[in-house]
Amino acid sequence: MPWFLMQIIGIICGAIGMILTWIITIMPQWRLSVLAEHNGLTGGRIDGYWISRWDGLWTTCVSNGRMALQCGPYETMVSLTTDLKAGRVLMSCSVTLAVIAFIFSLVGFFLWRCNEEDRPMKHCLLLSSGVMYIISAAIIIIPVSWTTSNIVRQAYAAEVCKGALRIELGEALFLAWPTLVFLLIAGGIMCWYHCRCKCDPCDDYALPPENQADCTSSVPEHPIRCSSRSEYI
Repeated sequence: MPWFLMQIIGIICGAIGMILTWIITIMPQWRLSVLAEHNGLTGGRIDGYWISRWDGLWTTCVSNGRMALQCGPYETMVSLTTDLKAGRVLMSCSVTLAVIAFIFSLVGFFLWRCNEEDRPMKHCLLLSSGVMYIISAAIIIIPVSWTTSNIVRQAYAAEVCKGALRIELGEALFLAWPTLVFLLIAGGIMCWYHCRCKCDPCDDYALPPENQADCTSSVPEHPIRCSSRSEYI
């Protein structure tokens, strides 16, 4: 029963990690750029509003505080930075691996019987699912760390600190870290369950060889013949 519950927890964590990976990939809040008309001493723009721009992997959004957020795809690839271009490819690979890993974990979960025919397939599916979860988490680290490093470096640049432009981290970068935790937990549980079943197979209980020998020797080789009473008369 504990191993059964651990497998359910692994599937749930994998599902949450897969959904969060989708959300991160679609979200436009990867990089936040705030435009100002002065050095920030008076607390805002002259007209009382800020111009904010969110840059994501696939879309960009603009808002000046007076109208709703307007989002649209990038018109040209020139406006897309190198880290976001690489993020498109890497996050697409991560989403694909997370989806395949989740499907493998579900199929392996339904093959719960420890039969000789189903056991190798179940172990292979669980191990593949765990490895793909871990690889998916490792791939997410690359674009998230790259984009975070560029934003931090630009935020302290001399031309940016004058107040004409302020760059901040987007919500997608903060959401990526709990996503990594869920994917790693799911991958660790699936790999651990595979190793546990490999070391402790679900075989039916069998007597040790010495006990089997004792039981065999205690049984008479020839059955006792029961004669009828008429043969003694």
